[in-house]
Amino acid sequence: MAECMHKIVFINTRMVVQKARFISISANEVTTMDYQSWLSVHVYLITDWKHNPILLTLEEFVNGGIVNNLTKVIVDSVLQYGGLSKFDLASKLINFGANGVSIFQGAKSGVTT
Repeated sequence: MAECMHKIVFINTRMVVQKARFISISANEVTTMDYQSWLSVHVYLITDWKHNPILLTLEEFVNGGIVNNLTKVIVDSVLQYGGLSKFDLASKLINFGANGVSIFQGAKSGVTT
């Protein structure tokens, strides 16, 4: 039953994200007390004048939270779970939000660059 529910949520999430005219992405990387690294990726969109936050994925990093890994996971999550092409992502993305740590916001090598 859980697999069926997951499939329905997955399909519905893709339909909603694909229909959105614009999207905003938020990411947050955390390290647990036992030194595991996790990344949550959210998409925010406006549908019928309502703000809709959608959790796309919660991913564990086995190779650590370095910039290239974070960027790849964020982009791949939006493409896979949001059902967007790279062109769709480039044309719909209006904002990327993350906390201010240098791995996300670094002026020379952060995810935002």
